[in-house]
Amino acid sequence: MRQIGEYTLLGTHADSDVAPTLIVMDTNVLIDIHDFYFGTRRRRDGLEDLLTLFPYTRRPSVDINYGWAVGEASWVRGRGYDVTRRRPLAYAAEQVIHWTKEEIGRAFASRHPPVSRDRVWPRVSLAREADMPDPRLFVMPAYGALLYLLDLRGQTARRRSKGPLWAIEQYATWTTDVLGVRISAVTAIAVALLAGDDRSRTEVEGFFALSGSRDPDELAAKAWNVAWDIMFTQLPEGMSYGLLPTKAPQQTVLATRNSDPRVLRRMIDMVAMIDTGETQIPFTRIDHDVKAGVDDEEVARILSLDPGTALSRFARPPEEVARQAARAVQELEVRLGCTVLTSHDGWNL
Repeated sequence: MRQIGEYTLLGTHADSDVAPTLIVMDTNVLIDIHDFYFGTRRRRDGLEDLLTLFPYTRRPSVDINYGWAVGEASWVRGRGYDVTRRRPLAYAAEQVIHWTKEEIGRAFASRHPPVSRDRVWPRVSLAREADMPDPRLFVMPAYGALLYLLDLRGQTARRRSKGPLWAIEQYATWTTDVLGVRISAVTAIAVALLAGDDRSRTEVEGFFALSGSRDPDELAAKAWNVAWDIMFTQLPEGMSYGLLPTKAPQQTVLATRNSDPRVLRRMIDMVAMIDTGETQIPFTRIDHDVKAGVDDEEVARILSLDPGTALSRFARPPEEVARQAARAVQELEVRLGCTVLTSHDGWNL
């Protein structure tokens, strides 16, 4: 982890003296760049230093990826891309990441926002939604698990009657058998939320900014936002070790202003990687502190998967996994009474 003003570089290679080959821009960094370029808000402390760290002239072999951030900021769950919202975000990022160190210095020394000197911006057309990648493939599983978890958390009377181990077992069974995907970060959140001590529970409750409301669309919106945080948190390892489909390994770090990824990285730890020749399978350890009266070994037993089962699950075709997750999420949203459906267009149903 490396701190630059309000920003943090996270990832396996964040503390290395060797420059990463890929820097993934978190959505809050993208928005800060947009606000600076168009002069809509105050400048964030450290933004100039962050940009100067990897200016265009210093990174012939370093790529800066803002596509994921544009995806989160401009995708509307239940509708698709807001191409009008996407236009200034993508444009500002594309201009700024190609600045040299000297251009960065001049832009930040000026009293006027960079857009005031831009003659091209007014003529930039809207992108076609058909040309944009669908982010649901990467966000849907975590979103579904989180939405189920929030609903389970709201079943206060049942949880008090049956106990925290029952709640964890319900979560583990649904994510394993119905959703078809077990995500270590969401599992860590589940343990903290359902059986964690006061510190752990309070920490993860802060991810969701929970108000006590049981409105299903409000819960879904919170789950969707945290699912993106989880996706960004996993990208450095996922891209560094080649765990994403069609992506060759690249030494990757995440640039973020969000505190949630820092907390999430502290909660999970990759302890091993199995290379089958066809795929790579990560094994992670969850760092959790359960409350008094909860048997830590029983929690571990409920969540355990034998290696053979884990191998067979990872060997499933990605399209099969996506289809099962999409159908499980659709059924969950309908059962809860959500008026906004993530697969509003029949995606993978």
